[in-house]
Amino acid sequence: MKLLFAFLILLSITLTGCDRSSLSGSKGGVALIDLDDTAKRLGRDVTIIQELKDAGGPLSDQLTAAQKEYQAQFERSKESIGAKPSEADNQKLAELARTLNLQLQQKQQQAQQDLNTKRASLVSRFREEIKPVALKIASGKGLGVVLLKTEVVLGSESGLDITDEVVAELIRTGSGSPTPASSPK
Repeated sequence: MKLLFAFLILLSITLTGCDRSSLSGSKGGVALIDLDDTAKRLGRDVTIIQELKDAGGPLSDQLTAAQKEYQAQFERSKESIGAKPSEADNQKLAELARTLNLQLQQKQQQAQQDLNTKRASLVSRFREEIKPVALKIASGKGLGVVLLKTEVVLGSESGLDITDEVVAELIRTGSGSPTPASSPK
């Protein structure tokens, strides 16, 4: 039994190292795409930034309104105490100020979280737009996997980066248009 198990492991290791093109017609290699560069060259980075600004405007207005309301609430409490507050009144005001500041910080954190969620959604939507084109180009090159190129990729064989081809295909099909100041590399 151990001999059979060892044989199966050896067989799987051997097959893993084989050129898969003889088995399936596909190299099974990895293509890379630089999503940031693609977005920049298609002008989508500007669109995403503008959509984030559009979403951030109302959030900023809400934060400003909350800050004004909290300040007014503090001033009303201060006025109700009078000109000569006692030590207990000063402690109440200090506690109210801490509470109002905490509430404002929570609103700011929620606004930032909402913007982060919006950004993630916009990037995800862009990835989904790019995905079919990238997969088609990779498949045409006999590459079975498409990875996003990031600063973590230390190097790759020439020909694996399909960014230029994806951008060109998106422009050709009208799914994207180049920014006026950019041109394919």
